[in-house]
Amino acid sequence: MSIGIGGVIIGKKVSIGNNTKIGFATIIRAKEISIEPFVTIGSFTIIDSGKIRIGEDARINEQVIIGGMKTHQSGLDLGKRTIIMEYSFINTTMPVKIGDDTGIGGHCLLFTHGSWPNMLEGFPVSFAPITIGKGVWLPWRIFVMPGITIGDKVVIGANSLISKSVDSNCLVAGSPAKVIKENYPPPLSVEERDEKIREVFNGFEKHLQYHGFSIELTETENGTEYAFRNRKKNHCLWFCKNNLLPPELNKNSLLIFDNDEDLHSYHQNKNIMLLNLKTKERLGTTSIGEEFVRFVSRFGIRFNRLD
Repeated sequence: MSIGIGGVIIGKKVSIGNNTKIGFATIIRAKEISIEPFVTIGSFTIIDSGKIRIGEDARINEQVIIGGMKTHQSGLDLGKRTIIMEYSFINTTMPVKIGDDTGIGGHCLLFTHGSWPNMLEGFPVSFAPITIGKGVWLPWRIFVMPGITIGDKVVIGANSLISKSVDSNCLVAGSPAKVIKENYPPPLSVEERDEKIREVFNGFEKHLQYHGFSIELTETENGTEYAFRNRKKNHCLWFCKNNLLPPELNKNSLLIFDNDEDLHSYHQNKNIMLLNLKTKERLGTTSIGEEFVRFVSRFGIRFNRLD
Protein backbone atom coordinates (compact mmCIF):
# COMPACT_ATOMS: atom_id res chain seq x y z
CA MET A 1 0.00 0.00 0.00
CA SER A 2 1.15 3.55 -0.71
CA ILE A 3 -0.28 6.88 0.48
CA GLY A 4 0.85 10.13 -1.13
CA ILE A 5 2.17 13.14 0.77
CA GLY A 6 -0.65 14.86 2.64
CA GLY A 7 -2.96 11.85 2.37
CA VAL A 8 -5.16 11.27 5.43
CA ILE A 9 -7.29 8.28 6.44
CA ILE A 10 -9.53 8.66 9.50
CA GLY A 11 -11.82 5.94 10.83
CA LYS A 12 -12.67 3.80 13.82
CA LYS A 13 -12.55 0.57 11.83
CA VAL A 14 -10.18 0.62 8.85
CA SER A 15 -9.16 -2.19 6.50
CA ILE A 16 -6.95 -1.55 3.44
CA GLY A 17 -5.93 -4.30 1.02
CA ASN A 18 -2.59 -4.97 -0.64
CA ASN A 19 -1.42 -2.98 -3.67
CA THR A 20 -3.70 -0.05 -2.88
CA LYS A 21 -2.54 3.40 -4.01
CA ILE A 22 -3.88 6.63 -2.52
CA GLY A 23 -2.83 9.90 -4.10
CA PHE A 24 -1.38 13.20 -2.94
CA ALA A 25 -3.51 15.25 -0.49
CA THR A 26 -6.46 12.83 -0.58
CA ILE A 27 -8.72 12.57 2.49
CA ILE A 28 -10.77 9.48 3.37
CA ARG A 29 -12.95 9.67 6.49
CA ALA A 30 -15.70 7.39 7.83
CA LYS A 31 -16.54 5.32 10.89
CA GLU A 32 -15.98 2.16 8.87
CA ILE A 33 -13.58 2.02 5.90
CA SER A 34 -12.99 -1.11 3.82
CA ILE A 35 -10.71 -0.78 0.80
CA GLU A 36 -10.03 -4.04 -1.02
CA PRO A 37 -6.77 -4.93 -2.87
CA PHE A 38 -5.56 -3.21 -6.05
CA VAL A 39 -7.63 -0.05 -5.51
CA THR A 40 -6.36 3.28 -6.88
CA ILE A 41 -7.57 6.65 -5.56
CA GLY A 42 -6.23 9.80 -7.22
CA SER A 43 -4.90 13.04 -5.77
CA PHE A 44 -7.00 15.84 -4.21
CA THR A 45 -9.99 13.53 -3.73
CA ILE A 46 -12.26 13.68 -0.66
CA ILE A 47 -14.37 10.73 0.50
CA ASP A 48 -16.27 11.56 3.69
CA SER A 49 -19.24 9.39 4.67
CA GLY A 50 -20.62 7.04 7.31
CA LYS A 51 -19.49 3.72 5.84
CA ILE A 52 -17.18 3.22 2.88
CA ARG A 53 -16.52 0.02 0.95
CA ILE A 54 -14.43 0.12 -2.21
CA GLY A 55 -14.15 -3.14 -4.15
CA GLU A 56 -11.12 -4.82 -5.67
CA ASP A 57 -9.50 -3.13 -8.70
CA ALA A 58 -11.78 -0.09 -8.36
CA ARG A 59 -10.46 3.33 -9.33
CA ILE A 60 -11.45 6.80 -8.18
CA ASN A 61 -9.70 9.51 -10.16
CA GLU A 62 -8.40 12.94 -9.16
CA GLN A 63 -10.56 15.69 -7.67
CA VAL A 64 -13.61 13.57 -6.93
CA ILE A 65 -15.82 14.63 -4.01
CA ILE A 66 -17.92 12.02 -2.19
CA GLY A 67 -19.84 13.07 0.91
CA GLY A 68 -22.51 15.44 2.18
CA MET A 69 -24.63 15.70 5.29
CA LYS A 70 -24.15 12.55 7.37
CA THR A 71 -27.00 10.42 8.70
CA HIS A 72 -27.13 6.97 10.32
CA GLN A 73 -27.65 5.59 6.78
CA SER A 74 -24.86 7.46 4.97
CA GLY A 75 -22.52 5.32 2.96
CA LEU A 76 -20.79 4.38 -0.28
CA ASP A 77 -20.62 0.80 -1.56
CA LEU A 78 -18.46 0.68 -4.68
CA GLY A 79 -18.17 -2.62 -6.57
CA LYS A 80 -15.20 -4.37 -8.12
CA ARG A 81 -13.50 -2.90 -11.21
CA THR A 82 -15.60 0.25 -11.06
CA ILE A 83 -14.36 3.72 -11.91
CA ILE A 84 -15.38 7.23 -10.87
CA MET A 85 -13.76 9.80 -13.13
CA GLU A 86 -12.49 13.33 -12.50
CA TYR A 87 -14.56 16.17 -11.00
CA SER A 88 -17.58 14.03 -10.15
CA PHE A 89 -19.64 14.66 -7.00
CA ILE A 90 -21.56 11.93 -5.20
CA ASN A 91 -23.81 12.88 -2.31
CA THR A 92 -24.00 10.04 0.24
CA THR A 93 -26.45 11.48 2.76
CA MET A 94 -28.41 8.31 1.97
CA PRO A 95 -26.69 5.11 0.78
CA VAL A 96 -25.17 4.96 -2.69
CA LYS A 97 -24.48 1.49 -4.09
CA ILE A 98 -22.66 1.03 -7.41
CA GLY A 99 -22.28 -2.48 -8.85
CA ASP A 100 -19.27 -4.28 -10.30
CA ASP A 101 -17.80 -3.13 -13.64
CA THR A 102 -19.75 0.13 -13.67
CA GLY A 103 -18.25 3.38 -14.91
CA ILE A 104 -19.13 6.86 -13.64
CA GLY A 105 -17.76 9.45 -16.06
CA GLY A 106 -16.35 12.87 -15.25
CA HIS A 107 -18.51 15.78 -14.08
CA CYS A 108 -21.29 13.39 -13.01
CA LEU A 109 -23.57 14.44 -10.15
CA LEU A 110 -25.38 11.88 -7.97
CA PHE A 111 -27.65 13.29 -5.24
CA THR A 112 -29.47 11.35 -2.51
CA HIS A 113 -30.62 14.59 -0.88
CA GLY A 114 -32.64 17.28 -2.63
CA SER A 115 -33.96 20.29 -0.71
CA TRP A 116 -33.40 23.94 0.08
CA PRO A 117 -36.69 25.91 0.32
CA ASN A 118 -38.82 25.45 3.44
CA MET A 119 -40.81 22.18 3.54
CA LEU A 120 -43.36 23.82 5.90
CA GLU A 121 -44.16 26.29 3.14
CA GLY A 122 -45.01 23.45 0.76
CA PHE A 123 -41.69 22.98 -1.02
CA PRO A 124 -40.63 19.39 -1.83
CA VAL A 125 -37.86 17.68 0.15
CA SER A 126 -36.34 14.38 -0.93
CA PHE A 127 -34.03 11.94 0.88
CA ALA A 128 -33.59 8.57 -0.88
CA PRO A 129 -30.80 6.13 -1.78
CA ILE A 130 -29.31 5.59 -5.24
CA THR A 131 -28.62 2.08 -6.54
CA ILE A 132 -26.73 1.48 -9.79
CA GLY A 133 -26.35 -2.06 -11.12
CA LYS A 134 -23.50 -3.99 -12.72
CA GLY A 135 -21.91 -3.12 -16.05
CA VAL A 136 -23.55 0.31 -16.25
CA TRP A 137 -21.98 3.23 -18.13
CA LEU A 138 -22.70 6.83 -17.15
CA PRO A 139 -20.56 8.99 -19.46
CA TRP A 140 -19.67 12.58 -18.70
CA ARG A 141 -22.12 15.07 -17.17
CA ILE A 142 -24.92 12.78 -15.99
CA PHE A 143 -27.23 14.02 -13.22
CA VAL A 144 -28.92 11.32 -11.07
CA MET A 145 -31.76 12.34 -8.75
CA PRO A 146 -32.54 10.90 -5.28
CA GLY A 147 -34.27 7.53 -5.14
CA ILE A 148 -33.13 6.32 -8.55
CA THR A 149 -32.43 2.64 -9.28
CA ILE A 150 -30.58 1.78 -12.49
CA GLY A 151 -30.53 -1.87 -13.55
CA ASP A 152 -27.63 -3.90 -14.94
CA LYS A 153 -25.96 -3.23 -18.31
CA VAL A 154 -27.53 0.17 -18.89
CA VAL A 155 -25.90 2.79 -21.12
CA ILE A 156 -26.86 6.44 -20.61
CA GLY A 157 -26.27 9.22 -23.12
CA ALA A 158 -24.02 12.14 -22.17
CA ASN A 159 -25.59 15.21 -20.51
CA SER A 160 -28.68 13.23 -19.42
CA LEU A 161 -30.88 13.86 -16.38
CA ILE A 162 -32.00 10.62 -14.71
CA SER A 163 -35.24 11.47 -12.90
CA LYS A 164 -36.90 8.02 -13.14
CA SER A 165 -35.56 4.53 -12.44
CA VAL A 166 -34.26 2.51 -15.40
CA ASP A 167 -34.66 -1.23 -16.07
CA SER A 168 -31.73 -3.45 -17.04
CA ASN A 169 -30.38 -3.73 -20.61
CA CYS A 170 -31.54 -0.32 -21.81
CA LEU A 171 -30.09 2.60 -23.73
CA VAL A 172 -31.44 5.87 -22.33
CA ALA A 173 -30.72 9.53 -23.06
CA GLY A 174 -32.14 13.01 -22.72
CA SER A 175 -33.10 15.60 -20.12
CA PRO A 176 -35.18 14.11 -18.64
CA ALA A 177 -33.85 10.77 -19.91
CA LYS A 178 -36.08 8.41 -21.89
CA VAL A 179 -35.57 4.84 -23.04
CA ILE A 180 -34.14 4.81 -26.56
CA LYS A 181 -33.65 1.04 -26.90
CA GLU A 182 -34.66 -1.98 -24.83
CA ASN A 183 -32.93 -5.38 -24.84
CA TYR A 184 -29.68 -3.51 -25.37
CA PRO A 185 -27.15 -4.47 -26.64
CA PRO A 186 -28.21 -7.17 -29.12
CA PRO A 187 -26.20 -10.41 -28.64
CA LEU A 188 -23.26 -11.12 -30.93
CA SER A 189 -23.18 -14.15 -33.19
CA VAL A 190 -20.24 -16.56 -32.88
CA GLU A 191 -18.75 -15.11 -36.06
CA GLU A 192 -19.16 -11.52 -34.83
CA ARG A 193 -17.54 -12.37 -31.50
CA ASP A 194 -14.59 -14.07 -33.23
CA GLU A 195 -14.12 -11.01 -35.44
CA LYS A 196 -14.06 -8.71 -32.42
CA ILE A 197 -11.50 -10.92 -30.67
CA ARG A 198 -9.28 -10.70 -33.77
CA GLU A 199 -9.74 -6.93 -33.69
CA VAL A 200 -8.51 -6.84 -30.08
CA PHE A 201 -5.44 -8.96 -30.84
CA ASN A 202 -4.59 -6.89 -33.92
CA GLY A 203 -4.86 -3.72 -31.86
CA PHE A 204 -2.62 -5.14 -29.14
CA GLU A 205 -0.06 -6.15 -31.76
CA LYS A 206 0.06 -2.58 -33.12
CA HIS A 207 0.20 -1.21 -29.57
CA LEU A 208 3.35 -3.19 -28.76
CA GLN A 209 4.95 -2.44 -32.11
CA TYR A 210 4.48 1.25 -31.35
CA HIS A 211 6.37 0.69 -28.08
CA GLY A 212 9.34 -0.93 -29.78
CA PHE A 213 8.52 -4.65 -29.75
CA SER A 214 9.18 -6.97 -32.66
CA ILE A 215 6.44 -9.55 -33.24
CA GLU A 216 6.32 -13.04 -34.69
CA LEU A 217 2.92 -14.61 -35.36
CA THR A 218 2.47 -18.39 -35.62
CA GLU A 219 -0.83 -20.15 -36.40
CA THR A 220 -1.12 -23.84 -35.44
CA GLU A 221 -3.95 -26.33 -34.94
CA ASN A 222 -3.54 -25.81 -31.19
CA GLY A 223 -3.82 -22.04 -31.24
CA THR A 224 -2.23 -18.73 -32.18
CA GLU A 225 1.13 -17.70 -30.77
CA TYR A 226 2.38 -14.12 -30.59
CA ALA A 227 6.08 -13.82 -29.71
CA PHE A 228 6.91 -10.28 -28.54
CA ARG A 229 10.54 -9.24 -28.17
CA ASN A 230 12.34 -6.10 -27.12
CA ARG A 231 15.83 -5.39 -25.79
CA LYS A 232 15.02 -6.48 -22.26
CA LYS A 233 13.19 -9.81 -22.58
CA ASN A 234 11.00 -12.09 -24.67
CA HIS A 235 7.28 -12.52 -24.08
CA CYS A 236 4.72 -15.00 -25.38
CA LEU A 237 0.95 -14.66 -25.80
CA TRP A 238 -0.88 -17.89 -26.62
CA PHE A 239 -4.55 -17.87 -27.66
CA CYS A 240 -5.70 -21.44 -27.03
CA LYS A 241 -7.99 -23.36 -29.38
CA ASN A 242 -9.91 -26.42 -28.15
CA ASN A 243 -8.14 -26.18 -24.76
CA LEU A 244 -4.85 -27.30 -26.31
CA LEU A 245 -1.73 -25.80 -24.76
CA PRO A 246 1.52 -24.87 -26.55
CA PRO A 247 4.39 -27.34 -26.30
CA GLU A 248 6.62 -24.89 -24.40
CA LEU A 249 6.02 -21.90 -22.15
CA ASN A 250 8.54 -19.43 -20.80
CA LYS A 251 8.09 -17.51 -17.56
CA ASN A 252 6.79 -14.42 -19.38
CA SER A 253 3.86 -16.21 -21.02
CA LEU A 254 0.20 -15.22 -21.20
CA LEU A 255 -2.41 -17.89 -22.02
CA ILE A 256 -5.82 -16.70 -23.20
CA PHE A 257 -8.96 -18.87 -23.36
CA ASP A 258 -12.46 -18.15 -24.62
CA ASN A 259 -14.51 -20.99 -23.15
CA ASP A 260 -16.02 -22.24 -19.89
CA GLU A 261 -12.86 -23.89 -18.59
CA ASP A 262 -11.67 -23.41 -15.00
CA LEU A 263 -8.33 -21.61 -15.10
CA HIS A 264 -7.12 -23.36 -11.95
CA SER A 265 -6.78 -26.62 -13.86
CA TYR A 266 -4.21 -25.02 -16.18
CA HIS A 267 -2.24 -23.05 -13.62
CA GLN A 268 0.54 -25.54 -12.88
CA ASN A 269 3.31 -23.18 -13.94
CA LYS A 270 3.27 -20.30 -11.44
CA ASN A 271 5.29 -18.07 -13.76
CA ILE A 272 2.53 -17.71 -16.35
CA MET A 273 -0.69 -15.71 -16.44
CA LEU A 274 -4.08 -16.95 -17.63
CA LEU A 275 -7.11 -15.02 -18.87
CA ASN A 276 -10.54 -16.26 -19.90
CA LEU A 277 -12.44 -13.89 -22.18
CA LYS A 278 -15.73 -15.76 -21.76
CA THR A 279 -15.79 -16.19 -17.99
CA LYS A 280 -13.98 -12.83 -17.51
CA GLU A 281 -11.49 -14.30 -15.04
CA ARG A 282 -7.75 -13.99 -14.49
CA LEU A 283 -5.12 -15.99 -12.62
CA GLY A 284 -1.45 -15.24 -12.03
CA THR A 285 0.58 -12.31 -13.30
CA THR A 286 3.25 -11.58 -15.91
CA SER A 287 4.41 -8.29 -17.38
CA ILE A 288 2.91 -9.05 -20.80
CA GLY A 289 -0.34 -10.19 -19.17
CA GLU A 290 -0.73 -7.02 -17.13
CA GLU A 291 -0.06 -4.93 -20.23
CA PHE A 292 -2.74 -6.87 -22.12
CA VAL A 293 -5.23 -6.33 -19.28
CA ARG A 294 -4.55 -2.59 -19.32
CA PHE A 295 -4.88 -2.47 -23.10
CA VAL A 296 -8.20 -4.34 -23.36
CA SER A 297 -9.79 -2.26 -20.60
CA ARG A 298 -10.30 0.40 -23.31
CA PHE A 299 -12.72 -2.07 -24.94
CA GLY A 300 -14.61 -2.56 -21.66
CA ILE A 301 -13.00 -5.99 -21.13
CA ARG A 302 -12.25 -6.57 -17.44
CA PHE A 303 -11.35 -9.66 -15.42
CA ASN A 304 -12.20 -10.95 -11.96
CA ARG A 305 -9.16 -12.02 -9.96
CA LEU A 306 -9.09 -15.66 -8.85
CA ASP A 307 -5.94 -15.22 -6.74
